[in-house]
Amino acid sequence: MILSRKANRRATQIIFVCDAVIIAASFALAWWLRFESAIIPLDKPYQSFAVYSLPIAVVVAIWMAAFAWQRLFQIEFSRKLGEEIAKIVKASAVATVLAMSLTFVFRTESYSRLMLALSVGFILLFTIVFHRIFIVQLKRMLSRGVGVARKIVIGDGELAELTVERILADPLTAKGLAGRLCTDESPLSLGLPSQIKDVLLRFNIDEVILAEPNVSEDAIRRIIYECRKEKALFVLVPVFQGLLKGRIEVDSLGDMGSIVFLDVAMSGWQRRAKRAIDLFGSTVGLLAVSPLFLAIAIAIKAGSKGPVFFKQERIGKNGRRFKMLKFRSMFVDAENRLAELIDKNEAVGAMFKIKNDPRVTPIGRFLRKYSLDELPQIINVLLGEMSLVGPRPPLERELAEYESWQLKRVDTVPGMTGLWQVSGRSDIPFEEMVRMDIFYIEHWSLWLDIKILLKTLPAVLFGKGAY
Repeated sequence: MILSRKANRRATQIIFVCDAVIIAASFALAWWLRFESAIIPLDKPYQSFAVYSLPIAVVVAIWMAAFAWQRLFQIEFSRKLGEEIAKIVKASAVATVLAMSLTFVFRTESYSRLMLALSVGFILLFTIVFHRIFIVQLKRMLSRGVGVARKIVIGDGELAELTVERILADPLTAKGLAGRLCTDESPLSLGLPSQIKDVLLRFNIDEVILAEPNVSEDAIRRIIYECRKEKALFVLVPVFQGLLKGRIEVDSLGDMGSIVFLDVAMSGWQRRAKRAIDLFGSTVGLLAVSPLFLAIAIAIKAGSKGPVFFKQERIGKNGRRFKMLKFRSMFVDAENRLAELIDKNEAVGAMFKIKNDPRVTPIGRFLRKYSLDELPQIINVLLGEMSLVGPRPPLERELAEYESWQLKRVDTVPGMTGLWQVSGRSDIPFEEMVRMDIFYIEHWSLWLDIKILLKTLPAVLFGKGAY
């Protein structure tokens, strides 16, 4: 919870009323442009606003229902501009179809289709702008401490301290932390957990966060009871944070409750759609860069002795081994010289990276800077061993050093590019890179793949973080 109960209720009411006004005003403006402004030639009989007053009231109700369906009246600070636009467009598309359907049912008037088209355009423009401005203003209000949900954290140990740190680190919630209920001498202490009723009343608390694993079920029930009486939200922070990153559902086993951890791997149409994109992209890409392939091959042969391609065994989906192709960017004895350079490793975690690697050839340094050495992996994509987008495939020696939570990285088909490649490449620490890859696996969508592919080109052209 970010907004207090009162502030959230007011914000929801404001956005609801303003959206209704915007939708009605959009239709009124479209009617004026169509019939009164003389900007658009009047090629059909003039229709007064009275003809449209009842239909406008009906379509406003339709639009509001569509907006409610897309949860556009709920304040979600984590929603990005693209997601907001997508929801408004989706709701407006459904509302438009329903509005047009009604014109076929009720044929008392020949309503202007141009007016409807103008109205939809105005609704999209005005609601998108208003929603963004409204969220920005809410964030400014919260940064000043106005309307922030008042929170308390219950707990003594590291989990409670970590929870407090996360609240204070977020500028939207930092000023809402009232303190902690704990038995130790914390500077944030407001008293003991048994005094929760008094604390809720005294500090007007909106949210109670229990971040203490050693609490009995009976004690939790008492805390929940007090929260419900004072209309405060109760939140339980579990110890197993790493398991909460995937898809989770609450289910039952007879009369017992259970938490179900669903498989996040792509399946069915998702897998087929991704493979279709890979086949199309790799085929077109291979044809497009074939002249470049030839030029790079000639440069490699002219620059140093050895083969044009470098084949390296990598670990693919579910531990399957395959030969990943690259243009050779190192001298032929590079693998044998690795042992003498291992103590100079500049990467943290299960990776080996040094900026001025003496094993890299002059032409190889150029190829690496602009990721041209990776181009032959288009063949791996064509063969189904890799994808255009996905986690980078690790070496076997790197996989042996993975912690248990990092193994999820090899649950899917590896890719030529991914989130970490468009976010800084080698400048990204190993652990953060793994977190990005796991985020990608758990939040995969076709649109996410497209966004990563679009960001890959500028990342490659500027060569940031590549060595």
